[in-house]
Amino acid sequence: MGASYATVQDLSLYWRTIETSETDRANDLLSLASSRLRLYASNSGFSLDEKIAADDDYKDAVKWVVMEAVKRAMSTPIDVPPVDSYSQAAGPYSENYKFTNPSGDLWFKKAELKTLGLSGVQRAVSISPITRKDIYGEQSL
Repeated sequence: MGASYATVQDLSLYWRTIETSETDRANDLLSLASSRLRLYASNSGFSLDEKIAADDDYKDAVKWVVMEAVKRAMSTPIDVPPVDSYSQAAGPYSENYKFTNPSGDLWFKKAELKTLGLSGVQRAVSISPITRKDIYGEQSL
């Protein structure tokens, strides 16, 4: 696994103070998000690390995308079941929460991937029709 594109300190400055008890989870998520982006880029035919080394603006965009994904994953408390909404009441007081990422999943928005050139690109190198038999034993393309 390569280096993370953002640090816990970056995440703290960008979003909120990361508590000591959350540091390990934040580090793991930053590393996983970075690795996932690296894999997406590799599958698209380019090296994310080379592109980052050549362009500071691209480096900042990658850092932002990683932090956004980690922020979404960490926004849902880990001690709450993966539900869309949560409420509790005590006497006349009540609290209601609606989670945007109820499972705490690590994911990227389509617009974030598009910013990095990792979304919306399709290409076909070649298409070769083959002759095969269909379920009735007849030749078909």
